[in-house]
Amino acid sequence: MATAASPFAGSTREPRYTKVAIWLHWLIGLAVIANIGLAMLTEGMPRDVHRAAMGVHKALGIAILALTMVRIVWRLLHKPPPLPESISRWQRSLSRIVHFLFYALLLMLPLSGWVWMSAADRPIDVFGLFTVPSIAAPDKALAELMHERHELLGLTMLALVVIHIAAALKHQFVDRSGIPARMNPF
Repeated sequence: MATAASPFAGSTREPRYTKVAIWLHWLIGLAVIANIGLAMLTEGMPRDVHRAAMGVHKALGIAILALTMVRIVWRLLHKPPPLPESISRWQRSLSRIVHFLFYALLLMLPLSGWVWMSAADRPIDVFGLFTVPSIAAPDKALAELMHERHELLGLTMLALVVIHIAAALKHQFVDRSGIPARMNPF
């Protein structure tokens, strides 16, 4: 059993995130990776293939936004498990910064796409279930600006995903810290 001085003393298992937090993490993470792939890998494909992929990309972006809002509410109501004491101060600080950036990008990226599509007067159909209402009046200059911002945010997200995966692999195979097990759905 853990002592007050050390939440991991005498324990062979690290505290874990809740099942809801774990599943939201993996659903959002896989959706983000799929969306980055859809945007980047279909760029040079025939117009009809690219257009179909972008329809899925937009719908998935709205789903990511909704799941992120659920995750933020869940996170506010359920404290995440503490990091092991073996994690250095600089890694703890970097972890907080990366998590903040993820949440910011998980909101800003789909919102920028939504504003872009609204300003371009292109409705977003969510998997044939409903059409998302516009949040900006048609405006060609705004559409072009948001297109640029959306792509920049997407590249930033890609870099952050790569850093996150590299850090998880380092913690698992180099440090053997057990941190990745906290998010293992199985």
